[in-house]
Amino acid sequence: MDKKTLKVIEKYSMPFVQLVIEKGEEDRIFSDLAQIKQVAEETGLPSFLAQVAVDESDKEKTVRFFQDSVSPLVQNFIEVLLYNHRSNLFYDVIVDCLNRLEKETNRFEVTITSAHPLTDEQKERLLPLIERKMSLKVRSIKEKIDESLIGGFVIFANHKTIDVSIKQQLKVVKENLK
Repeated sequence: MDKKTLKVIEKYSMPFVQLVIEKGEEDRIFSDLAQIKQVAEETGLPSFLAQVAVDESDKEKTVRFFQDSVSPLVQNFIEVLLYNHRSNLFYDVIVDCLNRLEKETNRFEVTITSAHPLTDEQKERLLPLIERKMSLKVRSIKEKIDESLIGGFVIFANHKTIDVSIKQQLKVVKENLK
């Protein structure tokens, strides 16, 4: 993505995030933006919106579908994007808003990858540890299963990783033996 496009995305996302924080609607907007992002990724929306061959009115109709299931603040934001003919940047703006909102509020989605599903009790015990070690607030937990870890877990949030998996420990031992 070129610098000009990034500036345009920033032009929309920065004021929106400031407004969300000012209105105190972070929780609702986190939920709305995460839901939009997930649906967009599952349906291939970013590539559809990026296609030059697709008519602008078709892109706008597609983006308007999201207005029915989100808060009035996000509805108005979508309307502003469409009014300014920015439907092609819709997904990128949503992702940027989500990232900025996370950074501004220091509340992040945490991904925990483990060999076996964690119990609710284990997750509850991990939360304070994650918040203390990573200096952030946990907004939500996304759990992944990777049997190749053998045991333990890997925590990822805000571009930081805590890896206490058996796989990693074996790798360290192997490196030390060389």
